[in-house]
Amino acid sequence: MKKVILLTGCINPNGMAFTQLNNVSERQKQYINAIHFYLSNTNCPIVFCENSDTDIQPFIENAQDRLEILTFSGNKNKQRGKGYGEAEIIEYALSHSSFIQEDCIIIKITGRLIVNNICPIIKSLTCKQDFVTCLFHSDLTFADSRIFCATVSFFCEFLNNKERINDSENVFFEHILSSTVLASSIRFIPYIEEPLITGISGSTGKQYCALSTDDRKKYLFKRYAWTQAKSIYVLSKNKRQGVLERISLSLKVFKYTLLSKLI
Repeated sequence: MKKVILLTGCINPNGMAFTQLNNVSERQKQYINAIHFYLSNTNCPIVFCENSDTDIQPFIENAQDRLEILTFSGNKNKQRGKGYGEAEIIEYALSHSSFIQEDCIIIKITGRLIVNNICPIIKSLTCKQDFVTCLFHSDLTFADSRIFCATVSFFCEFLNNKERINDSENVFFEHILSSTVLASSIRFIPYIEEPLITGISGSTGKQYCALSTDDRKKYLFKRYAWTQAKSIYVLSKNKRQGVLERISLSLKVFKYTLLSKLI
């Protein structure tokens, strides 16, 4: 399947609720830097979709034919918060991008952030069926939306639930991403390694720091990720596992548990 990076953006939040980083020039600089990073460090087509109707095309060099910039006037529902706005960005990209087709794998990344190990993450996306890959918090009610990867079918399922997103009612994008994964019959596949992210959170202003990980920490992450996969298949009503698949998941958890203790 063709793999496409989708960078979501809002250069001018213009008073968006629950947004700490509001400096337009700083946000624009971060988006431009991120676009250049993914152009330089991947071979994937890149879609940058932005919802404040701000054109950054003049600031992008050497894009060749790999970058598609989409911009529109969104954020009409500010009371719902930036999570709803991001869902609208994804919806607009799916409807208007010439790069994104029905048989695509989309690597959705918050557009100001750098995923330093993006190449091995992209390389790992080899499933030939519909799937979703994301990282959950331990209670499985909240899924990390900074980067998640899925086929178009899953994104369509998620967008069917976008009207439930309402930051003012503490129902965030991440809650709906999590509940969509659990309710979907689409296969869940955990990350093979932890995304190493640098940048600044737009919601809190928190600085993300990508820490290099030793082998033990990598195995601990793999154990955690595959343990999540086991739990997701137990909790999900629409997913069915055969005996061999249940055994396979258990063996993966055992394998990485053992390796993390041996190192």
